[in-house]
Amino acid sequence: MQAYVDGELSGREAQRMAELTAQDVEAKNLAAELRMAKTILTGNEPELKLPESREFYWSKIHRQIERAEELQPRPEISPLYGWRKYLAPLAGVALVVFLGVGIVRFANLTGIDDPNRHLAEVENLSEDTASFSFRSHSENMFVVWVYDKNQDNATDPESMDEAIPQ
Repeated sequence: MQAYVDGELSGREAQRMAELTAQDVEAKNLAAELRMAKTILTGNEPELKLPESREFYWSKIHRQIERAEELQPRPEISPLYGWRKYLAPLAGVALVVFLGVGIVRFANLTGIDDPNRHLAEVENLSEDTASFSFRSHSENMFVVWVYDKNQDNATDPESMDEAIPQ
């Protein structure tokens, strides 16, 4: 309806809208109100004229913006700011290497069997007992022989060989 009142419709569409306003009372009233609002707005719209041309006005604004930018102090950039683009990726690579070494070291992913991995340290708090230990890497075996110090034949390590079955 607004396009019809403003005269923006083609001939065929304008003819259809004219027929609609002739037949429908509400459409006729709406068209009349829109025409009245259009005449009031166009007759009372203030016209603002600039003392300068449009290009000159925008060039003044552009010069003021440039002048304001020149007056603002530039912050000093620290020496690390330039190195930041190198330090961030380097820190990432260091983290990946650290995690990789930690996983390989503590998860034993290398497949190398550490000979000291199965050893346990035992502390003997008794003064009456002593021990001998034997480890065979080929048999993957560790034996601890605990004996009583107070026995007569246990004091001599040579006599211990007779007690161990072969």
